[in-house]
Amino acid sequence: MKHRFTVLVLLIILTSSLLGGLLGSNVSAGSAPAQNSPNDFLREFTEAIDTIQKTHVDNVGADQLIYSAIKGMLRVLDPHSSFFDPKEFKRLREEQHSKYFGLGIRVRTLLRGDRGKVVVVEPPSINSPAQRRGLRAGDVISKIAGESIDDWTQDLVVDHLRGPRGTTVEITVERPGIRTPIQFKVERDEIPIITVPYAFEVKPGVGYVKIDRFSESTADELREKLDKLGANKLSGLILDLRDNPGGLLNQAIDVTDFFVRKNALIVSTQGRMQGSSHKYTAPSVDKVQVPLVVLINKHSASASEIVAGALQDHDRALIAGETSFGKGLVQSVYTMDSSTGLALTTARYYTPSGRLIQRDYSGSAFDYYNLPDAPGNSTSREKRTTDSGRQVLGGGGITPDVTVPLRELNRFEALLNAKDIFFEYARRLASGQVPAGSNFQLPVKKDEVKGAPARDDAASAIAKLEITDALLEDFKEFIRSRKVEFTGQDINDNIDFIKRRIKQEIFISSFGLQEGFRVAVQGDTQVQKALEMMPEAKTLMTTGRLTPVEQSLEIKK
Repeated sequence: MKHRFTVLVLLIILTSSLLGGLLGSNVSAGSAPAQNSPNDFLREFTEAIDTIQKTHVDNVGADQLIYSAIKGMLRVLDPHSSFFDPKEFKRLREEQHSKYFGLGIRVRTLLRGDRGKVVVVEPPSINSPAQRRGLRAGDVISKIAGESIDDWTQDLVVDHLRGPRGTTVEITVERPGIRTPIQFKVERDEIPIITVPYAFEVKPGVGYVKIDRFSESTADELREKLDKLGANKLSGLILDLRDNPGGLLNQAIDVTDFFVRKNALIVSTQGRMQGSSHKYTAPSVDKVQVPLVVLINKHSASASEIVAGALQDHDRALIAGETSFGKGLVQSVYTMDSSTGLALTTARYYTPSGRLIQRDYSGSAFDYYNLPDAPGNSTSREKRTTDSGRQVLGGGGITPDVTVPLRELNRFEALLNAKDIFFEYARRLASGQVPAGSNFQLPVKKDEVKGAPARDDAASAIAKLEITDALLEDFKEFIRSRKVEFTGQDINDNIDFIKRRIKQEIFISSFGLQEGFRVAVQGDTQVQKALEMMPEAKTLMTTGRLTPVEQSLEIKK
């Protein structure tokens, strides 16, 4: 136990000594208090831990006390320096390396009447252990290793499904249309974490690519998706970085390199430690030359802001959506002695125009994470210019060229989503409970018989599938059975949303998450605005600037 915490305790001592030295340099001359030696700090620290463990009303482990002490120490530095206990550090490494060991399924909690929480299996990854053993979209896990999971949290379920490669886990699922629960014994294997999950033509000739985060495989995934789309033959491309929290700096550089000219500056970093200041330029000549619109929102941070900032500064893309989070600090990750990790801020990064996009963090942590800067508050922010002379702002995230708020769900829409109405109704249709006279048929995966690939089949089936009046009447009866109160006006006012959500869940069940997402973007106001902006994006790409009429789009924010 002593060896396990030696490095962590020394880290606290050394950092405390460093802070003491910095503060001491500002003290005026005169009688000074006696300086504590490192041994004094160590003695007080270990004495405090010993006293807590002996006398506190609760039995608190030494690891919990030391981990909390380190986290408290880091909080006085900046919001993004952080400490990871062994479990947290393992998950961080899995995300960075784009892989984990498990079954290859996505799970989420589902409220079912008075039974509380259960876990629902969404479509298994291609060629994953779950797919090979026959798990399906809509399966509900009721037991793991023979133990009911009705009261488990989602994190607890995930912890039990993951494990070392080659080990097995027994799960019991409930499946629509089958009375008896089905038991599976599944061997865990390496599962890639997909960071570029969606890529398709959102309309003929215009591609859409979604990047969830930046890990070791992101640039390779993007290259593969762009090749499949035939990117250079498209008339436009939407790059969706919304809700992307960031990730690896080198991957942000590699992703930006797809779109900017060779040797263009992508990002620069400046730090106090030797070797922490760099300028990163685009090394490649093989470029994607299509008009580009990038979507961001208030949850786009760090690496996603590097990409958006570089493309904006070089007038290579129009940025649409909402002002991004504003994280301009670079963390270096250090592995500690006891399988823990330390992410320490070692540099600041700057966009090509010289913008530091980091928001002010002098207030409370709550305000920093929950009260982002108002988009219109630009008076105190630094002002820079793009390659063509357009004004851009620093110090508070990336401000979009065209601000487009995401449409909020109304009360009735949010209620239906919260009660998992659409998911449950799609499961009902999948089990064969189709209303008479509706002429409804589930989409057929032609690749499972003989015919076109599933991707092409899904694209055409989305256009063909009709949510009929008879099906809507059945849907209304279904939500009545779920004790959801509504009026005819509720249905009429939200008819497009209801049809789209039913269709989305059907296509998730039949073809997977991408095809369900393809349906969802049809109602996405920010994606639809990006489509409208493609002519301006083309002008920007071909001339390096906007026309006076198009410049007015920037002002109306």
